[in-house]
Amino acid sequence: MIDDIMDETVDSLSDLGIDAEDIGLDQDDLDQIFDPELGALAVFSENEFENLLRAIARSRSDLDDLSASITEIDDYVDSFESGPERLGGLLSNIKGIYGELEVCDRLNESDDEVFYCLALDTSNPDVDIYGYDAEGNVVQQIQVKMTEDPESIRTTLHDLPEGVKLISGVEMTAEFPGQVLDVCLSVYEIGEDARAAIEILSTHEPAFDDLAASVPFAEYIRAKGIAFV
Repeated sequence: MIDDIMDETVDSLSDLGIDAEDIGLDQDDLDQIFDPELGALAVFSENEFENLLRAIARSRSDLDDLSASITEIDDYVDSFESGPERLGGLLSNIKGIYGELEVCDRLNESDDEVFYCLALDTSNPDVDIYGYDAEGNVVQQIQVKMTEDPESIRTTLHDLPEGVKLISGVEMTAEFPGQVLDVCLSVYEIGEDARAAIEILSTHEPAFDDLAASVPFAEYIRAKGIAFV
């Protein structure tokens, strides 16, 4: 499995016209990146990692999720390292916001002629995503609840305002058929992605200049040693 991932990584670079050696990666580097004993095994698509960075920035009021640099995001995560409980709280918050971003992307890929975007206020208790028609009218209101706790979903459904739809992971759509919408995302995988991103950002010192959060594919690899597939 690991060998397959490494091969796919080199192939992905080749497709972009990039030689792994040109950015300082050789087979030994790839072996280290994907050594499970290092505790840093994480494979994201470029879009997933960008959403994770956005989620971290969005969890802090003074960071812009579209313009925050990776260095700023790294520093923010590092500030939580002194307290495991604080880091756990950050992880929980990021998991929820990352889930919203991933859901929003899935909805915008649905070709239903509705444009979806996140609510500006991250503390909005009822609506996380708004859907707009071509005239700019709100035609969809969605709350995202990325939890594996059925009781939490049950409470949310009970308190859900009229006209607001609930989206959760496939684990909960199976528990509440017809009540929770399915966009083919897993709560477990959302949580694991968030946990891996925090681990990478909190344990790997950045070796790059002040790059914007939305930097090219090759720069991510250069900066963090992450392989995107």
